[in-house]
Amino acid sequence: MKKFAIILGSFLGLVLIAALVLPIIYKDDIKAKVDSEIAKSVNAHVYYKAEDFSVSMFSNFPNFTLKIGNFGVVGKDDFKGDTLTAIKEFKVVVDIFSVIKGDAIAVNGIYLISPKINAKVLHNGKANWDIAIPDTTAKTPEAPSEPSKFAIKIKKWVISDGNITYLDKKGNTFAHIKNLNHEGKGDLTQDIFDITTKTTIDELTVEQEGTRYFNKNKFAADLNINVDSKNSKYTFKDNEFTLNNFVFGFDGSVAMPDTSNIDVDVKFGARKTEFKNIISLIPMVFLKGYEDLKTEGSLAFDGYAKGRYNPTTLPAFGLNLKIDKGFLQYPKLPSSVKNINVDMSVNSPAGSMDNLALDVRKFHLEVGSNPIDATLKVKGLKRSEIDAKLSAKLNLGELTTIFPIEGTTLKGHFALNATAKGVYDSATHELPALAADVALSNGYVKATALPAPLDKVAFTANAQNPTGKNADMKVNVSSFNFLLDNEAFGGSLTAENLDDILYNFTAHGTLDLTKLTKIFPLEGMNLAGKIKVQNFNTQGLMSDVTGGKYAKLKSAGLMTFENFSFSSTDLPQGMKVTSGKFSFTPEKMNIDNMVGFLGKSDVVINGYVQNYIPYLFADGTVSGKMKMNSNKFDVNEWMAETTPTTDANAAPKVEEAMSVVEVPKNIDFVMSSDFKSVAYDNMNIENLVGNIIVKDGKVKMEKVNFGLMGGSFVTNGTYDPSDMAKPVFDFDLNIKNMKFKDAFTTFSTVKAFAPVAEKIDGLFSTNFKLKGGLTQQMMPDMATLTSEGVLNIAQAAITGTTLGNELSSVTKFNGFNDLSLKDVLLNFKIENGRLSFKPFNINAGNTKLNLGGSQGFDGTLAYLLKTDMPAGAVGAAATKALSSMLGTNVPATDRIKLNFNVGGTSTKPKITPAGGETVAGTSSVKAAVADKAKAELNKAKADAEAKAKAELNKAKADAEAKAKAEADRLKAEAEAKAKAEAEKAKKAAADKLKNEANKLKKGFGF
Repeated sequence: MKKFAIILGSFLGLVLIAALVLPIIYKDDIKAKVDSEIAKSVNAHVYYKAEDFSVSMFSNFPNFTLKIGNFGVVGKDDFKGDTLTAIKEFKVVVDIFSVIKGDAIAVNGIYLISPKINAKVLHNGKANWDIAIPDTTAKTPEAPSEPSKFAIKIKKWVISDGNITYLDKKGNTFAHIKNLNHEGKGDLTQDIFDITTKTTIDELTVEQEGTRYFNKNKFAADLNINVDSKNSKYTFKDNEFTLNNFVFGFDGSVAMPDTSNIDVDVKFGARKTEFKNIISLIPMVFLKGYEDLKTEGSLAFDGYAKGRYNPTTLPAFGLNLKIDKGFLQYPKLPSSVKNINVDMSVNSPAGSMDNLALDVRKFHLEVGSNPIDATLKVKGLKRSEIDAKLSAKLNLGELTTIFPIEGTTLKGHFALNATAKGVYDSATHELPALAADVALSNGYVKATALPAPLDKVAFTANAQNPTGKNADMKVNVSSFNFLLDNEAFGGSLTAENLDDILYNFTAHGTLDLTKLTKIFPLEGMNLAGKIKVQNFNTQGLMSDVTGGKYAKLKSAGLMTFENFSFSSTDLPQGMKVTSGKFSFTPEKMNIDNMVGFLGKSDVVINGYVQNYIPYLFADGTVSGKMKMNSNKFDVNEWMAETTPTTDANAAPKVEEAMSVVEVPKNIDFVMSSDFKSVAYDNMNIENLVGNIIVKDGKVKMEKVNFGLMGGSFVTNGTYDPSDMAKPVFDFDLNIKNMKFKDAFTTFSTVKAFAPVAEKIDGLFSTNFKLKGGLTQQMMPDMATLTSEGVLNIAQAAITGTTLGNELSSVTKFNGFNDLSLKDVLLNFKIENGRLSFKPFNINAGNTKLNLGGSQGFDGTLAYLLKTDMPAGAVGAAATKALSSMLGTNVPATDRIKLNFNVGGTSTKPKITPAGGETVAGTSSVKAAVADKAKAELNKAKADAEAKAKAELNKAKADAEAKAKAEADRLKAEAEAKAKAEAEKAKKAAADKLKNEANKLKKGFGF
């Protein structure tokens, strides 16, 4: 026995040691495995500290406890830095013996302590909880040979002190749950079992589209559900919900006999019958401080749902609501709403909603001393049979004595009487017979939020349709009037026949838009200023509007604008009309001396707009002619987008690159412009005068003159963004007296094709055509440009070019660093991404250069450079270098002619010799040079012979014989001299070559 006790004690000690040591030994392995699985399956940053991760058998001995503390999930990519969830503690307690046994794991408890969840949906619909990484290697598992007996039994689950926030930017919805506490229990391993849950929320807030329906409301739910998992049936027993003071209970069952059908048998109703309980359900935006209301009256509310639900069938359902002798009054206000009596029901037989019946048998209440009565019967939803009556009289002055409307004063008398009886069917355009009269007299509204009171508000309106046919509908607003800060505005409106509306609208008076938009805010739009309307009237048939028969329409009147301004999200630059008159006819709107601003640019506009009615109502093309003057017009403001911010601490607005400007295709305008100054990109344009034509989605410039950087410009051209992905332009330009350096600074094409302009001091004039594509940043697409023209340079100096420096390096002659141009006419062409030009002369002191070839917009060079230098003037080093290139020693009295191929790039040119010659002075030259000179002499002789032959055709026979004899004598003499004594022949040849060379030099200008 003693031995057994020792063995048992040793075993228990071993178990205790294992329980203590094993979790510590394998803790890192478990954590590593968890980290690995998270990395493979979650696209988010999951954080927790190793010291807050524990595996223990002692905290709930002999149960196994896994605990993670202070962990959370932080988003990546679009949700970088956003916390999805942060949890103080997550704990799972497992029965260790069930783990050892293996067939059913018993989880004694799952605990979630202080979880914080921030769920978010972006405008594009992307949700921050969608963080699972898809498993692309997953395979469809094979069906097991027999059902698995493995199960997990959860005894209890608890959520304590939870906080949940939901923000859906796409759906414009916000919800917040504060202090969520939930616990439940149930044996989920059984075929039939009970689940009991209890839930409380201290504050429930729900807001959608800017309207707050629940504002920190209390919520509680006690659920008792019997689950028959084998038959998929759920039975609710004594379940109860509480929202504020409204207690709602339901009992019954829901079963799912197959995947397509749900069988419902549920009854529900209010557990409390005080009238105040249903008042507590009214959203806070409509009724504040209901807790302090003094209420009386009783409430009855119940309903049912019974039958089968599937995609084509609905169960039968119904509900009943009765309120008897309801009464409510705010304690601090003298008047009340009393005699609230409601008797209504909704019933729908099983099958569909087509036979749904709504019956409001009675609706009555008295607002102060003013009664409101209504009855309503509706049968069917698709084709609704309607019988409705409504009558109301309200003294608006009494409303503020009933409901707390802080800082607001209301006055006036409102009356409404309406009846509707018949069928409403949108498919067949049937309407019930209708008779309605509505009127407001002596209206007055004053509030702290309003800039000025609305006074003498009045309108009288009537709607009649005795037959229910669209053609017999008549609406008559015989008058509407109001005063805003003692400025009157009013008018009338009639409309008949919904099939083809005949309308007549009149208006007169002053509209103060600044004050009106504070009373009636316009989302995404800002309006200010005043519009004075004089006897404006428009009338006609809508079919004439949509059919383009605008001559049949009648519109007339005059509008005067004072300090009018408009801006919106689509037009952030805004516009302002300091003063201006607009007069209307059906065909034309005349603009008389409109003075104002387009964005920051001042404008004065006179002219007219035609076809404005189809443009406004039927997407027609608006046309017009205007004269537009401006002292300073900023084009950049209309081509650049900015990133707005309302945060005072935020960084300044960031200006983005220009983007392609779309030109509407339904605008046909001729704008005669006279702008003193125009800012466009990095250019300051002066005295721009000409026509700007907008038509067919294109902008055309016609005889536009302007000054830029001291030069004068005349241009005609077209900007065509018809294909927004590939906009194009086509211009011709005449430029006079512009500085090369200004052209380099201003024009991207000059920077790309002629960067040498930065090194040229002087003026140029040019006449050329240029066309091609534009990038999405509104810059020329260099690869698509084509151009042809002439550059006229009277005089210019070139210093410090990379080409000149490299040429000096190759030739050892420094005279190429200072170059000059004089009376140059340079023919150029741009195509296939290269600028090519015919050879032209450049001066470098006594040295002459001749340059021709091409340069690419990528900077690559392909030039042929010819030089003509006096050997005696270039220096010993240069003479030696040039003699080496020629392969001969060049006497100082000779001139050196060398050709060079220029390659490489504009920033790093590469110069290589391409042949050359010397022209003799007083000394002899190499035999090769003599041969060259002799060849030139022979060429001159041949030319003389050709000339003589031409003259022979006109001369007499004796002149022809004499010319031929002289030619023969010269030939014989040359041959005789060549055969003479070597020294005499050599000397005679040298003398003759020298004479002929001097003639050639004189002939070529050297």
